[in-house]
Parts: sequence; structure tokens; C-alpha cells
Amino acid sequence: MQDQPIVTFRNVVVSDIPIIQDLSSRIWREHYPGIITHAQIDYMLGTMYASGVIHDEILSKGYRYVAVMMGKEAVGYFAYRFEDPDRSVMISKLYLLPSLHGKGIGSRMLAYVKEDALRMGAKSLYLFVNKNNTKAVRSYERFGFVKARAVVTDIGGGFVMDDYRMELSLRDK
Repeated sequence: MQDQPIVTFRNVVVSDIPIIQDLSSRIWREHYPGIITHAQIDYMLGTMYASGVIHDEILSKGYRYVAVMMGKEAVGYFAYRFEDPDRSVMISKLYLLPSLHGKGIGSRMLAYVKEDALRMGAKSLYLFVNKNNTKAVRSYERFGFVKARAVVTDIGGGFVMDDYRMELSLRDK
């Protein structure tokens, strides 16, 4: 295995929202063409990454956003929240600059969430991933996630998210 880059994780605060928006735009515009249309990329960035949406997720909806740092540069981020009734953690976002894929950073991001989920007493992790994002699906499977079901979600604007819900049990681990 090649040497892993030195990365650190830093909690995101409201003043970091522009950094998350910039990273999202860069990552999505590089990674998602061919998986979803440019029009859908623009729509999703405009709706899911509006300042008010992220602000609300951080301050009102219990999401924890974490920036992935190489030195002083943010190179990725992830967001997740604990869902008490099910004792599960939903990973809502997990993104890394495509130039850094395949270097073990994504696994470290998932391990970070898993460790925090265990501390919170969660019994499982879950996330949604586009069915055509085969590289990500394989990465999640290598980490231990399994495809639980297919989910199509109408997100407005004439677009849908055609995903797999993937789950990882934390019991006996």
C-alpha cells in the first residue's frame, strides 16, 4: 500500500460554509458528469448546498460537518447525524477531491464516523449512493457496507436521485 497522505479532520463551523460550497462545486463538477447530468449537478448544488440549508443542518438539525484537511487546505468533507429512534447514524455527505481518491483517505473518513457512531451508542450506519457511482459503491462495500435496497427519490426540478441505501451494522464490532 502506498504511503497515506497526512490528513486531519476539523469540525466545520458556520463561517466555514463557503469552503464547503466551494469544495462541493469542485468535486461534483469533476466527479459526477457521466453519472448525472450537468443540469442535475447544478440543481443539487443550488438546493442542497445553499448557505441557509447548510446553516440549518449545522445549527438546527443536528448534523456534524467535518472538513478533511491537508495542511491548511480543505480537500474534502463529510456530514452525518445521529438518529435516536433507530440508534443509527446517517452519513449524508462524504466527498473528497477526485485527485485524492484511492489513497485511503475515504476509508479514514468512514472510520472517523464509525468511531463517533460507536461512542454515541449507534447500532448502525447508513448512507445513500447513486447506483451509477460504481467506484463509491465498491469503496463502501470494501468498508463493510451492504446494499440494503434501491431507493428513487424525487428531489424536485424534474430530477430524481436513483440510489442504493447502504448499511453497516455496528453490533458485535
